[in-house]
Amino acid sequence: MPSPNAAQNRAASLPAMRAMAGALLVAMVVVYLVAVLNHDRGPVWGYVRAFAEAAMVGGLADWFAVTAIFRRPVGLPIPHTAVIPRSKGRIADALGEFVTVNFLAPDIVRDRLKDQDLAGGLARQIADPAAARKIADGIMDALPSIADLLDDAAVADFMRRQIAEFSRDERLSASVGRGLRLLTDHGRHQPVLDAALVEGFRALEEHEPAIRKQVRAKTGWVWRLISLDARASDALIAAIESTLKEIARDPEHPARHRVTELLQRFADELEHSPRLRAQIERIVADILAHPAVGAYFTDMWHGVKGAVRAGAAAPDSAARVALADAIARFGEALKADAEVQTSINRRLRALLADVAGRHGRDVASLISETIKSWDAKTVVEKLEQNVGPDLQYIRINGTLIGGLIGLSIHQVTVMLT
Repeated sequence: MPSPNAAQNRAASLPAMRAMAGALLVAMVVVYLVAVLNHDRGPVWGYVRAFAEAAMVGGLADWFAVTAIFRRPVGLPIPHTAVIPRSKGRIADALGEFVTVNFLAPDIVRDRLKDQDLAGGLARQIADPAAARKIADGIMDALPSIADLLDDAAVADFMRRQIAEFSRDERLSASVGRGLRLLTDHGRHQPVLDAALVEGFRALEEHEPAIRKQVRAKTGWVWRLISLDARASDALIAAIESTLKEIARDPEHPARHRVTELLQRFADELEHSPRLRAQIERIVADILAHPAVGAYFTDMWHGVKGAVRAGAAAPDSAARVALADAIARFGEALKADAEVQTSINRRLRALLADVAGRHGRDVASLISETIKSWDAKTVVEKLEQNVGPDLQYIRINGTLIGGLIGLSIHQVTVMLT
């Protein structure tokens, strides 16, 4: 793509080239007049006159032709002039069709990409730590602006609605049910049960005085007199402690199997019970309707935005470094895996060819509609800035070549007379 400076230089060179072509034509007029005034001073002036006369004809003809492409010469309504303004729509459609047929046809895209190592090039690029850091910096610099585009209340409401939507029908309950079944089928719930037993021992120890107090309160004074309440408390606490120890020691204890059966039954109901699914949906809806939940989502989003801003503000933040390292590691891994590169290349080529086939006409329409949306003056200015300087060379060449042709014709005439 031409740089802006190149486009500006071409636009600036147009007046200079026009002036040069016009000056050459004026010079030929002056030479012609001088030759006419001196025609009786020798045969050489006949050659000068023939050259200048033909050069004027060639220069004027090419001026007319070049001018007629963009506008009406001297404002006269001459047929077949101002070609571009009159044919703007047809040119727009033809340009869009040309790009689609010659650049975006699926076969052309597929053939152009068949030998391109897209995945390898990407891997080599992002594996370079400097390139990976630039990509990471670009992402991190863009994140705060993206986050600021989002309304805080709208984001919080969106998160709440997504959870509510997920809880409808059977998605939430079925997901929880499948998760429970996966845990129980593979015995992964046992560590959780072991942790619960540990907490049970701790709770028994913490609440031992309260248990003894309750037993003493429910025991008659006679039994307290002979300390039966203390022995009853000791027996109760010992029985609970013994039971907990047995469950903890024995992986096949009936209590463990009972817990497993209860969890499996609950998982089955979560997956297949409409009643339980409806209860869960109502519970989730009630929770989400509470104002505190909305405030929680808002605070959570504020925290995310704050973390994003903090990570983007610091040039060497942990987030930037981690993201750059992740990109570079991915590039290294991709660069080292030829099989994955081959697979990605194959898919990318097919994807790009498919995108070209699907959206080639959209590109043609975009080009056509964009050009049609410009007024005729804008179209003329854009085209003239790009090709105008070269067209002025045509005027210069026409002037000089016309003069040479006129000189040749004059020489032939002299030889024949």
